[in-house]
Amino acid sequence: MTIKLRVAVIGPLDLVETVLEFGYFFAELAMFPAPYRHERETLEIIDRVRDKADILLFTGPIPYRIALAAAPDKPMVHVYYSGTALYKVLFDLYRHGVQGLEDQLRISVDVLQRKEVEEPLNELGLPARDLHVIPYEFGMSNEELVAYHHGLWEQGRVSATVTCVTSVYHRLKELGVPAYRVVPTHSAIRDCLNRALLEGKSLRFCSSQIAVGIMNIDNFAKVAKEASSEYEIQRKKIILQQILVDFGEETQSLIKWSDSNEVSFVTTRGIIEQVTRKFQDAPLLLEILERLQWHASIGIGIGRTANEAEGKAREALMKAKSGGGGNCYLIMQDGIVYGPMGSEMTLEYSARSENPELISMAKKAGLSVGTINKLMSLCRRLGTSTFTASQLAEGFGITLRSARRIMAALERYEMASIVGEEQPAGRGRPRQIYTLNLEEAHYD
Repeated sequence: MTIKLRVAVIGPLDLVETVLEFGYFFAELAMFPAPYRHERETLEIIDRVRDKADILLFTGPIPYRIALAAAPDKPMVHVYYSGTALYKVLFDLYRHGVQGLEDQLRISVDVLQRKEVEEPLNELGLPARDLHVIPYEFGMSNEELVAYHHGLWEQGRVSATVTCVTSVYHRLKELGVPAYRVVPTHSAIRDCLNRALLEGKSLRFCSSQIAVGIMNIDNFAKVAKEASSEYEIQRKKIILQQILVDFGEETQSLIKWSDSNEVSFVTTRGIIEQVTRKFQDAPLLLEILERLQWHASIGIGIGRTANEAEGKAREALMKAKSGGGGNCYLIMQDGIVYGPMGSEMTLEYSARSENPELISMAKKAGLSVGTINKLMSLCRRLGTSTFTASQLAEGFGITLRSARRIMAALERYEMASIVGEEQPAGRGRPRQIYTLNLEEAHYD
């Protein structure tokens, strides 16, 4: 039996009900209503349905853009309000005998682009010389849209107003302004439901990708040598086995024990994504450290095949160990890297680039393209292109010495410059403050 995709339909009640009616024809979608009375309730609604839905479907572009800015970590689609939705409104204008329709259309329209409005008017042969259009921009309030329409109507510059926003429509009616509401066409709703279905299939495909993890105890020979007795090592190994068995049960993983001090596990991307909280946390690493006081490194790879995933896992493990160990990195099939996971500065960057300028800069400084991309990711995370070597070491999960070497290379080739210094708390030499001079990076 196929598990249906859970779709939360968010928007005004009447539009939500219309979309749900079409859901009958999409057997793979389990749709449920999540209506609001005003667009400003969008984020509250999302918080309420986030855990119940696989996909968020919005009945219009404005709640979608509000949600997009909040990045709710859910696939999202919305019904498009193209110019074709204007045909019904134009028919209503004609039916109600709006003044000026025959010789010169005098209306104001919001949300849509001017071209989207002019196209259906031209097809109908209606002149549009006195057409007022205000496209929606993010952050624009409903009050602004009401004031725009109301002002034009009071000045006698329009005979009617056309809005895509339900709350604006109701407010204009309260003010006595002739208002007409654009609602999505049936074809637009069907297109949106098809996109939701495709998003769901893509989500399922990604979730079922193979994930391979490789865990290695850092400097195990040294750890074993410093133990008080062989019995202590054996007891800790038993505890480690219990930790890994519990982890395997939680993640439904296939655990593979090798003769070396290395353990691998095989599961799916969807489970790893859930356990690591979207590739941000490293619970297995933390538990090993807390219960055994052993530092471990973990590399996780995602791929279409077990071999591909294991290759990425080996690559990720090398990154985890490169800074002295004690880290967890994950590499996706497309080369996107997450790490060090479990730190406050988990970064997301690409280990690849097809940008010739970026490749040239990396070669000039003697660094990898991945390191340059990682620097940009760090700056985005910090919200500034200015930082210290200590911040770089923390963000990269490397030693302070390695961080200073990277900054020295960048400074040598004028890709970074010293702009100041700060005195650390207590004793110690002042820390140099660098600014990154990479044109490709934008942090504002």
